Amino acid sequence: MSVISFTPTLLPISNKLKSLLSQTLCDYLTQALQLNQQSAERYTFNFRDTSYNAENGGFRPIEISIHQQSSSKWSIEYITEFAYFGNYYPELERSMDFDISNNCWFTSHNGWLSFKNHQQDAKDLYQLWENNFLAYVDMEAYDQIEVNS
Repeated sequence: MSVISFTPTLLPISNKLKSLLSQTLCDYLTQALQLNQQSAERYTFNFRDTSYNAENGGFRPIEISIHQQSSSKWSIEYITEFAYFGNYYPELERSMDFDISNNCWFTSHNGWLSFKNHQQDAKDLYQLWENNFLAYVDMEAYDQIEVNS
């Protein structure tokens, strides 16, 4: 497997992000085959800056889930960004979520909104988020990238 194909979404997911996911998954599957592991229909990608913490900040953890459709194309189910919240006992919580499979999105300030009623706002925020995320990947800000099935 060298390139995977993605289904269209309501969000303007760039070819650069799709290529990143495709290459990361292909690298993972190559290693998994060498270990005689089975492939799966769903994979979760975790991008982490292991130095990120509540006191000093850093690059926020990102989780992306994809699922293989019966057509052999892959759909991006969700993209979630986590951040620390709280003063005395900060906890890592969801700060932003693009729940593509359910056509809704979340920000810690606004809660859940539907793509249908807020499509342009969702697209604008998504594009800003994606541009930043891909710049961080290019800067090698994430020192831990994992794929799980």
